[in-house]
Amino acid sequence: MKRFWSFCFAILFLFTAFRPYQEAIAAPVTDNPQEDYLIMNGKLWRNLYLGIKGNPYFMTGEFLNGDITFNGRVFRDRIFKYDTYNDEIVLWINTSTTIILNKEMVSEFNINYLGEKYHIVNLGEDTTSIISGYVNVYYAGPTPLYVKYRKEIEILAVDNRYDLFIDLHRSYIKKDGQILQVSGKGELLKILSDRKDDVKHYIKTNKLRVTKKEPRSFIPVLEYYDKLRQ
Repeated sequence: MKRFWSFCFAILFLFTAFRPYQEAIAAPVTDNPQEDYLIMNGKLWRNLYLGIKGNPYFMTGEFLNGDITFNGRVFRDRIFKYDTYNDEIVLWINTSTTIILNKEMVSEFNINYLGEKYHIVNLGEDTTSIISGYVNVYYAGPTPLYVKYRKEIEILAVDNRYDLFIDLHRSYIKKDGQILQVSGKGELLKILSDRKDDVKHYIKTNKLRVTKKEPRSFIPVLEYYDKLRQ
């Protein structure tokens, strides 16, 4: 079996060209292990960060499970890490093989951690856009909320001897077709200015704490705003 997986990966790695990303609609689901070779498209992963404290991954350095929509097909219960430093998926194939998935062929994925399911979509690599690559969808209503998680390396941050991975994130709201960055309650009210008084009253009445630090704090406000616009 191990030779089978290694052979499949080698064939696909050598002969499968990267194809342009296309968003899938009603993607077929793959639960058959014999079709696992269909997702083996990418490059071999190597650990390049042994001397850096922390890790480059989303939430934890451990492998997590989730579903990946790859080349228009949903692969259930995959084992992988979401590398937010390089904005890549690191997929476990077997005990001797781990690959970085071909990003152009991933349209979305879900990742499970401590009872929470995070839904991430691939917005592509448009350099003119305010946001690109893998983005968490925290609210998928008419005025959606996106959160871009990333990691950076802080030089000599530990005892002035070791570099350290640090967590960063930015939140974005899509309103009337335009994606806008939001960093707190003030900017949120500015973006929702057509219902500013109603939204401000709702926040005050319900004693909501809206902060950049916790992106989910924007969700009840956006839900209320969307109800007002119905």
